[in-house]
Amino acid sequence: MHERLENLTLVLAIGAAVATGAKRYGVPYNVALVAIGLLLVFADVLPHAPLSSDLVLVVFLPLLVFEGALFADADSLRDARRPILALALPGVALSLVATAAVATFLLGLPFSPALLLGALLAITDTVSVLLAFRSTRVPHRLAAVMEGESLFNDGTALVLVSITAAAVATGHFGVAATARSLLLAIVGGVSVGAAFGVVGGTVLRRTPDHLTGVLGSVVLVFATSLTAERVHASPVIAVVVAGLALGRAVRRGLDPSRVLALQGFWEIAGFGINVLLFLLVGMQIDARMLVSEARSILLAVLALHAGRAIAVYGCFALLRLVDRNAVPLRWQHAMVFGNIKGALSMAAVLALPPDLPYRARLVAIVFGVTFVTLMTQALPFRRVLVALGLAGNGTDRFDAARARLIAARRGQVEVDALLGTGLLSRRDHAERRAEFQRVVIASEAALRTPEADASDDAVIDGALLFAQKAALDDAARRGLIAVETAEREIGAIDQRLIKIGAPTAAPTKEE
Repeated sequence: MHERLENLTLVLAIGAAVATGAKRYGVPYNVALVAIGLLLVFADVLPHAPLSSDLVLVVFLPLLVFEGALFADADSLRDARRPILALALPGVALSLVATAAVATFLLGLPFSPALLLGALLAITDTVSVLLAFRSTRVPHRLAAVMEGESLFNDGTALVLVSITAAAVATGHFGVAATARSLLLAIVGGVSVGAAFGVVGGTVLRRTPDHLTGVLGSVVLVFATSLTAERVHASPVIAVVVAGLALGRAVRRGLDPSRVLALQGFWEIAGFGINVLLFLLVGMQIDARMLVSEARSILLAVLALHAGRAIAVYGCFALLRLVDRNAVPLRWQHAMVFGNIKGALSMAAVLALPPDLPYRARLVAIVFGVTFVTLMTQALPFRRVLVALGLAGNGTDRFDAARARLIAARRGQVEVDALLGTGLLSRRDHAERRAEFQRVVIASEAALRTPEADASDDAVIDGALLFAQKAALDDAARRGLIAVETAEREIGAIDQRLIKIGAPTAAPTKEE
């Protein structure tokens, strides 16, 4: 135990140092960790430590998925539910079959192992994508679609991995049995997750402080995952649904200090697990294996992108027939290029039975594809967003002035309220209000230029359109107008938001 603790401490220390340097120089930290891990193993600085698939799938994965779902914008995911479900359900199946078909032709694999490879490569890794989204401004709905796809995609893809692995082992692939297993996994996962989310929200609201609340959330994660596993449902989908339900309850029922404490804990936990996981991934890759299977890996990358392109463009072409609020083509390009593999694909392939036919070759190909996509897609992904016109080269330089103006105006309102309650003397009120007024004057001066006015037009237009969407949604809920009418008018507003480059879902308070 002492030796294991020393090794873990060394790995965490190296991971923390690499992540710090990567953040300082603007490099995605997961890419840096994988590259450094590979270099350290190649130089014999670190041992080729085995990565336990059970540790990843049973411990790490539920925690990472829950951290992503807990503070996801549930309202934005609901607004983008059609493209999310299109990618997470038929999109995954279409990507699997298309990738398998191309891999069969290019790699000479039998169709069952090719299906398994397609399932392994259908698993997403949005760490790089979300890091790029957080470092620049992108349409809010695009971020919601890709985040929502990731949250639900992994559960579907992992179920398909187990089904196709069984087909490879038995030599038989039953369509009816596969459909039943997939339906049970999805419906069961949603049901288990919803039940635990409701119970968890009730328990969390009754905890006396943030410490017991954090502990309760950890218990909830593993209780949800293990229960779903026991009833043959998808643990990932169950944890996602529980996290979304709990997140909504937390934001509505807890005071801000407890929400921030919960968010702080899960942000630290998610970051720490990612640092450890991606460094360990780098330590699994054998450079000699990458060289010997180089041709197969490059062909698998081609098959991967062909399958993803067919899934994305095909699903959204069909979705356009039933939903006028279609996903713009530029967004679809970003989704195809953002198809980056990561630790989960590697853990899934390592979890395959040791005696499974073609296992060694599948491990080599998946490891190689992970390394290639991280190096060639994750690194330039932000620049691709800029080239597609989906992100600016930097933060709007008027944002700081807007932020200071909003904060100062809000400060004046609070100061006036404190004066009215008698908690603030007139002298203190005058001094504090004058301080805020100086900030207001300076901010307004910075914003009253022709260039700033042009920039503000899009912001104001977007805010007004958001208000109209909220009014229509409220009127439909109250029965003042038909739901179909509200959806049609909201779709027209969304089209106007897309044209002006604004997000199609209103920003949350956390943003």
